[in-house]
Amino acid sequence: MSKKRSASADSNTHRHKHSSSNRVLRTITFVLTPFLMLTIICCLSIILLNKPYSKIKPYAQMAFPSVSEQPENLRTLNKYRDDDAPVIKKEVEDEKVGKHTIIYPYYGDYYATLNCENAGLIDVPVYAGTTDDVLQNGAGWYNGSVFIGNYGNCVIAGHNYTVFYHLFDCEIGDIVTLETDYCKLTYEITDSVIFEETDTTYVQPTDDDRLTLYTCYNENRLGLSRYRLAFICKLTDRQWKEVSDE
Repeated sequence: MSKKRSASADSNTHRHKHSSSNRVLRTITFVLTPFLMLTIICCLSIILLNKPYSKIKPYAQMAFPSVSEQPENLRTLNKYRDDDAPVIKKEVEDEKVGKHTIIYPYYGDYYATLNCENAGLIDVPVYAGTTDDVLQNGAGWYNGSVFIGNYGNCVIAGHNYTVFYHLFDCEIGDIVTLETDYCKLTYEITDSVIFEETDTTYVQPTDDDRLTLYTCYNENRLGLSRYRLAFICKLTDRQWKEVSDE
């Protein structure tokens, strides 16, 4: 009989200790959780007060990728033009390939599709323009460079944490294609360079037909950088497409 009482007492003591431990753990959790949340809020507030939003926006988008700005004009996906804006086409006479048609994009339009399969860049959408809201949709064609298909230096930029995340995997010799509604261009990567963001050398017009792809370079670390990584691609083939009169 005494043995049963002893076993029962031990069991009650064990349950009491276990219950006490749970209460202590819950108390610590209830105390620490609000404290940690308050600390995070204070830190974010300090950052917001000391840095302009444009500087910390990339960090916020990496942490909360589902948060995006709503376009001012909700009638269309492109807030920079009206829905009924006419298509701008031009027939061009070329000594090398004869007549062909170019369709000129409005700023913010979906313009082309970029591929470099060896690097994992598959069907990357390219939009006309390089403002931040445009680059949230995909890569951006720099409108200070030549229109896609024209002779010269065509420049395309993209964020290194979104569509150009795999740009770092490109290698010399890789094939890159750029396709619009009116042409398909094929390039071969011939060089890569790292330069400061204030250096405009690689976005300037050139005499040769090339494609320049660039993004922020921060040695595979997250965050902002004053450096850019660019891949220079030489044109190997240009195919014009038939464009309807509609």
